[in-house]
Amino acid sequence: MALEDEALKYLKGKRVVVGTTVQSEGYLQEISGTLMDGGQGYLVVQEGEDTSPTIVNSAHVAWVYEETEDEEEGDFPE
Repeated sequence: MALEDEALKYLKGKRVVVGTTVQSEGYLQEISGTLMDGGQGYLVVQEGEDTSPTIVNSAHVAWVYEETEDEEEGDFPE
């Protein structure tokens, strides 16, 4: 199954973090928001209620995982 299909199957409608292979100032870019949709070659992530959704080319996706409440608050275990 393709990355997009797997992500949508398990994470559609949930808060996610999408890590990309795109670098900015020496860091890999991450996009966090609600996984809204996707298709062959792309994922759609809604970062905020007042913003347009971001369309991510899946060729540049390094990882996708569900964001937890602890991560949202910045309360990581040590």
